[in-house]
Amino acid sequence: MQRSEDSRGTSSNTRQRIRNRRFKKSEPHRYGGWYCPDNFGFVPVDIQKLDEVPAIADRLPTQQELHDNMSLIDVDTVKYPDARALKMNLPRVARINSDHKGMEELIIVIQAIVVQDDTVVGYRFANGGNGSAWMSDVRFLSEKEVADMGPQPFFYSKSVLNASTKDIWRAASKTDYFKQLGQKFGKQAFFSAEWNPESEARLNLDTDGEKATVYVGVVYGNYYLQIDYNRNGLHYSEKLLMMENPEDNTTEFFFASGPYPKDFEKRKSDLDSWVKAVKKAAEAD
Repeated sequence: MQRSEDSRGTSSNTRQRIRNRRFKKSEPHRYGGWYCPDNFGFVPVDIQKLDEVPAIADRLPTQQELHDNMSLIDVDTVKYPDARALKMNLPRVARINSDHKGMEELIIVIQAIVVQDDTVVGYRFANGGNGSAWMSDVRFLSEKEVADMGPQPFFYSKSVLNASTKDIWRAASKTDYFKQLGQKFGKQAFFSAEWNPESEARLNLDTDGEKATVYVGVVYGNYYLQIDYNRNGLHYSEKLLMMENPEDNTTEFFFASGPYPKDFEKRKSDLDSWVKAVKKAAEAD
């Protein structure tokens, strides 16, 4: 989850293009290949509800539009005076391959620009967060492909708890959810231990019909958990982010998971109950 060149989801082809540009006189741009799945300024969205997704097409965005999450890439037009928007209908649903996870993820492209003869897209993940990539690294889905997938709703919750990250971790570690994670990934001690800001885990699972990758640790000062599952070719994820404000001992607590194409209401009810239980226990400590 760290935003280094290799761990932001930058493909090998992308890295080669960057290396090739080092032999050019002009300084290479850095607009493609960043990866921020923990940015819940871009909340999860059902791909069947693109009318609810803001996007900027056919021109470069204003600062206000960037601030309002209607676009992603703030192009320095002084440094790159030939930068321009690529004319195309947006938003568009696509897939992007994550080299380090070994699986594809659904994205919604909300910006496309041409800079230094490269075409770069800015996108938001269907499960929350955002990133950018070279156009050649994404595969756009046809309207039929999107329609055939049917509804793809996600559970998403944001709460402000009167508790610290340590309190929340302690409360969550006592729930069935954390106990099941410990059993599934063989890390019971980790998911039941006291929170440690230095603790980090990178886990993998590969069984019949299911593969999974897990990251748990501190990302830019915030404790973050992400699990990506590949279940018979379908991607499912869970994300938990805790942003603590030590000045008033409150923590913004985010949780997202899905998609749930069949049993969304039941899963929503179960997860709402889990979030409420964690909140109650954390604030009682």
